[in-house]
Amino acid sequence: MKRRLALAAVTVAMAGAAAPAQAIPAFARRYDVECHFCHQGYPKLNNIGLRFKERGFRLEHEDAFDANAWTRSVPVAMRASARHDFSDETSGSTSMFLKPVSAGNLGERLAYWADTGFAINKNDFSHSKPDNAWLRFEIVRGGKLYAKVGRFELDLPFTQARTPHLFSYDIYFANTGFESDHIGGFQDGFEIGGGFGNDLHWSAAVVKGRNPTGAADIGDRAGKFDANVFLRASRRLERNRVGLFAYIGRNTIVLGPTNLWDDNLLRLGADASLWVQKMNLYGVAMYGRNDNSIATIDQPAGTGQALSFGGGFLQADYHGRDNLVLTLRFNLVNGPGEAAATDKETFTGIFPGLQLWLFERAKLSFEYGLLNRERFSYGAIQVEVAF
Repeated sequence: MKRRLALAAVTVAMAGAAAPAQAIPAFARRYDVECHFCHQGYPKLNNIGLRFKERGFRLEHEDAFDANAWTRSVPVAMRASARHDFSDETSGSTSMFLKPVSAGNLGERLAYWADTGFAINKNDFSHSKPDNAWLRFEIVRGGKLYAKVGRFELDLPFTQARTPHLFSYDIYFANTGFESDHIGGFQDGFEIGGGFGNDLHWSAAVVKGRNPTGAADIGDRAGKFDANVFLRASRRLERNRVGLFAYIGRNTIVLGPTNLWDDNLLRLGADASLWVQKMNLYGVAMYGRNDNSIATIDQPAGTGQALSFGGGFLQADYHGRDNLVLTLRFNLVNGPGEAAATDKETFTGIFPGLQLWLFERAKLSFEYGLLNRERFSYGAIQVEVAF
């Protein structure tokens, strides 16, 4: 434990020598702007960054597309990170991750994003599926109406795939029984959306859903397109934002060749982000319900019993300096504990941390989780470089 506290102390002590916060430089290079033009401490977007994203990676008043200029400044970036995870129960592990990203617009109508990942551990080198690989077409220009197809992250109020924090927002991954679907990761499908002025934004996605790994190899029924629906609406109020979202679907649960059954699921959420001077307070409250996510020996196609959960998270990010953010998150999930449990339990976690930009394109992050219900505490320290 002393060694863990020492790591945190060293991290804090380095703040005095660090330089102003910057972000992934691909768009900054193309448009010749500073990264904080769109970001409030990468990867968190400010209102300009949100509008840039909602318009399909376009500025409000952008020059006509020039293919030669685009070729000379293709928005390609590489994120490289080295991370050490530790806990009260293990000696810890060190890993590295490389993520090339290319994204941008191809004129007034088309935009795209493509990334991939390579994980490097002590005895392993692996390639991960892209979080995003999609094309977007502007039906009505200016982000007023668009259509997107491919693999993408759902239009969540606070992104999980590109979160600035080292550990997840637990409520995004909460579930009951044997169901494996969640809203925190990438999905395959298509999305339409748009905005009204600069303040209102909406989206509707139809996606495959997240069946268990290898489920399609067991039965064709588990490999079908589930056509689950995600809906999102939000409103900006100057620097602040409020929103609502819903996820409605049906997935196939697989435990074996003869154990395949359907489970209907519902997720309803509300969110808010509030700025008080240098403090950003934001969070999500969500309710979830599955109607058939548990099976038994006597009922191998599911018991038909509906189970629910609820909870959310509250995050506070204090931007004390341009290069230093102090963070604190409270996670809460109230729902079934084990895969076949029906009694609800309350799981909480408190995650203090900090984010420190050592120089223009290097970020140091530290986070530590204190958990209840006799779960062991854990933490991580990470250095990330963008170029």
